[in-house]
Amino acid sequence: MKMDDQKEARRPFLNGQRIYLRLIEEADVNEEYIRWLNDSEVTHYMETGRFPSTQESIRKYLDRFHNDGIANVIFAIVDRGTNQHIGNVTLNRINWIHRTADTGLMLGRKDCWGKGYAHEAWSLLLDYAFHRLGLRKIIAGAIGNHVTSLAVLGKLGFRMEGTLRQEVFVDGAYRDVIRMGLFREEFQRQH
Repeated sequence: MKMDDQKEARRPFLNGQRIYLRLIEEADVNEEYIRWLNDSEVTHYMETGRFPSTQESIRKYLDRFHNDGIANVIFAIVDRGTNQHIGNVTLNRINWIHRTADTGLMLGRKDCWGKGYAHEAWSLLLDYAFHRLGLRKIIAGAIGNHVTSLAVLGKLGFRMEGTLRQEVFVDGAYRDVIRMGLFREEFQRQH
């Protein structure tokens, strides 16, 4: 990638107050990113982290987004003050007929936890999904004992739609996954 291309790729796509979202790129697949995905505290409530992550496995995962830009979207979450990549946020399985998608978020930098970055990143992504892509509903899931995720999703306006009983194995036991949904109108009322 030439220097001009690299500058172009690092441009913010969605701007927030303290963060911006941009396309994730090859340079983001670095030692720090690999550490995030191999850190059991970062990946505790995620599907990833059960097996070691390598640069190659991360590239294969990201290829899903780059090679299929209309069904899956991944953004790097970047701190405006430091210009550091602090995590990722996704729209997955976009269904253009039903106008739905699901979402996920990872904050890899632990020094950014509990500071509202997840809320801001998801707010930017939801606004993009509902207003620019024209989606009507976004789905999220959280493991039942992941209080932080459930609180952030609730603050964004997501409502519980159901429980997938004993769906995942975490902390030595099978745990429920709480399925939550948010309609465009519900998001608009809150924002």
